[in-house]
This record gives sequence, C-alpha cells and structure tokens, in this order.
Amino acid sequence: MVAIFQKSTAVINDESEASRIHNKGCYGEPQSGGSLKLNLLETLYLFESERLTVSDQDGRVMDFGELVTYASRRIQNFEVRYIVYCDLRRRGLIVNLSQGEGEGIDFVLYGRGSTPKNSSPRAFVVAVSERTLFDLDSLFDACRGADGTGKEVVLSVVDEEGDITYYRIRTVEPAAKMKEKFTEDFQGIALLDRVVISDPGGAARLRSMGFYGNMIGPGLQVSMLEAVHLMMKKALKVKSARTGKNATLNAIRDAASRIDPEFAQKLAVYEDMKGRGFIVKTGFKYGSHFRAYDADPEDAHARYLVHAVPRGFVSAWPEISRAVRLAHGVRKEILFARVLTGRIDYLELRRHLP
Repeated sequence: MVAIFQKSTAVINDESEASRIHNKGCYGEPQSGGSLKLNLLETLYLFESERLTVSDQDGRVMDFGELVTYASRRIQNFEVRYIVYCDLRRRGLIVNLSQGEGEGIDFVLYGRGSTPKNSSPRAFVVAVSERTLFDLDSLFDACRGADGTGKEVVLSVVDEEGDITYYRIRTVEPAAKMKEKFTEDFQGIALLDRVVISDPGGAARLRSMGFYGNMIGPGLQVSMLEAVHLMMKKALKVKSARTGKNATLNAIRDAASRIDPEFAQKLAVYEDMKGRGFIVKTGFKYGSHFRAYDADPEDAHARYLVHAVPRGFVSAWPEISRAVRLAHGVRKEILFARVLTGRIDYLELRRHLP
C-alpha cells in the first residue's frame, strides 16, 4: 500500500487499505472520509516491515534513508525511541506515542489482546540511551505520573548496539514488623570507626535483641550507624577509648561524619528503615549501603538492598545496570532511597520483560 508523506505524517488515502492497517495493529488515526494518518514512527516501522511504501506529494517514492533523516530532525531522541517502538511492536504489543501522560513518558503500552478501543493502557514507557545519566529525580517524576492510575512504568535502556534492557520502576513504601524495644542501657567503648560493647552478657543480649553488629571474642562490635541509633534510643552510653571520658551523641555523630561524608544521609535512611520495622545491616559486600531484612537474618535472606542518595542524584547507567543485576542474582530487590527534608522516598528497580 502507498502512503503520501505530508510534513510530519503520512496518509493512506485508500479507504480499504487504511481500514485494514488500522484494524490489524491499531496504527494511525482514522480521518473523516476513511483515510488514515500515521505518525513518523508508525510510518518508518511499517516501511521497514515492507508493509508500506511512501511517496511525496509529487508521487516520487521515498527511501528509508530519507525518512530516517527527516524523522531524526523532528523527533527528539529519535533513534532511541524508534528502537524501543520497533522492539515493542515486534513483541506483538500495541504501543502509541504519549499524549501528555506525564513528564518524561515516551509511549503508552497496551496488554496483549488489548487495544485503545477496548481498554486503557497498562503501562507508561520511558526510553533512554545507556549514554545518558541515570537521573533519579526524573524517574520519580515519571512514576508520579502513574501514581493512582493502576499503570506501571517501564524503563527501556538502549545500549550502543541497539539492544534493550527493560526495567520496571515504581515508588514503594517498604514495611516490615521487626519492631524493637530496649529495656536496659548498654555500655560501649568508642574506637576509631566503631564501638565495642565489652561486657559479655550485654554484648550477647544486644546481639540477640536486634542482630546488631558482630561478635568479637566475648564482646560485640557495632558500626557507627548502629551506635548513633542506639544512643538516639537512649539504649547505649559510650566512652572514648582515647580519653576515657563519656562521649556525647553529637560527638559520636560528628566523628562518624568526618570519617564518612555520606553518614548523614545514610543515617536518615537507616533510621527510616528501622522505623518501618526492618533489621538493617551493611550492604557493603553487595555494593550498596544496606541490606534490609523483614525476618530473622539467620533464617532468611535480606528482602532489599538499599542505597541512600540525595536529591539530584545521578549516575552512569552501567553502574545502575550492574547493581540491579547483582541484586537479582542474590534474590533481592534494590531500592534507591532519596533523602529529602523530613521524608525518604523509595524507588524500586527490577528487570522486566514487557
């Protein structure tokens, strides 16, 4: 069939051909009089699939290079969006350009067997290149556009060879039931970057109460995060090993911040996850800040790997891809915890097949 190229669209004037192409794949917008208007992505895909030839208004047949050149000049991020569009279409899915669904949304996606005529979209699709930065704030914005609609957000990352990795992204409110209650004050000794509870009985009790730290001989070593948390709960008193004097909460917190520039944002996320009922342990060996358990760590795997980040956090996509794949490989979900004034927002990423 032939489509006539008109500015940024192509029009199939033959009524029967227009009806057939629209009904078979929900391509284009039917026009009065029975014609069908196709956008540039639809036109290119149908051309590439050898289901359409395109001519200009003088009847000259256009080639693929002309169409690609024209589209690249008029569609922002054209090559990435076109690769994602084609892949979703080849998977047998109905996909349309976004029509004001939210900032950063490129496409709306329908479930298999569904069409715009009989259902609403099941997902919003964001298409990005691996060469762009992972911009956490923009992903939160995309998810906000889907909040309350029942739709998921699918993130499509296109690598330099045109292969696509799909992720499902969503905001979450993690919750568990591992609440803690302290009934005694523990005594600790502040070393350079950790605190040791030297009393064997106290060390054993604190360890069993909340799986804090790790045993070191008869004592218990806890991290600076754990020490500050316990001091905030008035469950730990600390003396300096260097001076032998009592150390205040502010002194321990300041010392920790000098050692670790990310300490304040990590503490905010640690406190929030503890308040949500999780047992929180370091995630260093998994390349993240924390492991979060919603059950006894001796009997269960961590549910989440959690990374604490500030507003405006950006990263290279290969780093994010590595983190998500590692989390999947050890049967955990990864959460990016964005620290804001007075609250923590959580974004979950997981690999996904549309």
